[in-house]
Amino acid sequence: MAPTAAQHDAASAPARGAATTPVADQRARALLAWDAFRDLAAGTDPEAPSRLPGWTGRDVVAHLASWPEEPLLARLLAEARGDRSAAPRPLDQDAANAVLVAAHRDASLDDLLAALDDGRARLAAAYAAGESEGIGFAPTGSQVGPIPLLTQLGAIAYELAVHAADLGPCGAAEPDPDLVDAGLLALADITGALAARHGLTAGTALLGPAGGWAFDAHDGGWTVRRIRTATTKGPAVRAASAGLLLDASAGRRSVPPLLAKRDLKLDNVAGLLALAPLLDHVPGLPGGPALRVAAGWLGGIGRAVNRIQR
Repeated sequence: MAPTAAQHDAASAPARGAATTPVADQRARALLAWDAFRDLAAGTDPEAPSRLPGWTGRDVVAHLASWPEEPLLARLLAEARGDRSAAPRPLDQDAANAVLVAAHRDASLDDLLAALDDGRARLAAAYAAGESEGIGFAPTGSQVGPIPLLTQLGAIAYELAVHAADLGPCGAAEPDPDLVDAGLLALADITGALAARHGLTAGTALLGPAGGWAFDAHDGGWTVRRIRTATTKGPAVRAASAGLLLDASAGRRSVPPLLAKRDLKLDNVAGLLALAPLLDHVPGLPGGPALRVAAGWLGGIGRAVNRIQR
């Protein structure tokens, strides 16, 4: 079978992070993260307040699940196939979440789990389509401009990991380490994608006590790599736990106190500041999904706390 135009483009394009790794590995990691979140959701009290002010456990799960009126993966596939143009301006994610949560305020736990199961099936189908149709690297619209379909699919693990911790007050167990690891990879991958998209040459490691992930952006592309130690050469953000890195990036924990207590440490602040230009392209930080927070977190905390570590 002759290669498609998308496959020709993929062969000649710069590196694109986790999307360039075997699709089977990407799919396995994404589905493992989804299953880990579902397991936590099954053990929660949907009526209990979550870690997010004003949101119950039901609200947290509902906005991540798949509902007929919120066909995110269908939209991404249509854009990757060229059947639909990306939205001309970024989606107001907070407004969209509010509408979705309100629409399912009476959903039972069984309803929520069924909607999560539908989301898992759609995620698996999206990976299959990306591979079989050669559209894994096709651009899809995001909060910060076009990024590959596979990059978008991998970024879902970030939200799952952050919101898994949000369910703690609702009776959920600690998030599975594999879920946290997938979320950390997604954070590194998206930050690399943003840096590459804006022509930056920069790299950073995101490290917990057992290691983590690093990205390097250059020549319009980016790579990601696993780090298996708590320290590495070059710019790095190191934390007392991998989960703390996710919490800091998502605005769940205030960064300056973490730095003051040395629960969060920055290596090579000057190198981290190479990412600061991304702040001009990512509105509404901190908060929101990985596509909105990743760049601002690394650049912003470097600027804000350079004095603290002197």
